Amino acid sequence: MKYLMIMLLSFLIASAVSIAGVFILQSTSLIGTADTDMKNLPYGIAIGFNLFLALGTFPVFLNLKARVSDNFFLSALSFFAVPLVIMCYFAFSLEEEAWTGVLFCIPYFIILSVLFVRFRNQNDG
Repeated sequence: MKYLMIMLLSFLIASAVSIAGVFILQSTSLIGTADTDMKNLPYGIAIGFNLFLALGTFPVFLNLKARVSDNFFLSALSFFAVPLVIMCYFAFSLEEEAWTGVLFCIPYFIILSVLFVRFRNQNDG
């Protein structure tokens, strides 16, 4: 159950931070300045990016096996490998706007890193 909570917390907190970031950028007229129907599209994109990253965190369940949870490197791979591949895919697929994809992913990785350190401290202690 704690692994599912890690995924859910990472998704919810990172989505909230990304949405707040999009709101701030739109209120300062840095993005979304065109008067079109697509003005609020960055909100959906931010949630979509975080949803893909959360789905990519399913290998965290490998930590149920003692071999993975006892090894720091394997445990870190189970947390970060697939989300890093997804982030690289977003960066390369958005050629001109690669930093946009990376910036939408950064809050997720920060939250996931905090939860990974917390998990390792609980697991080692």
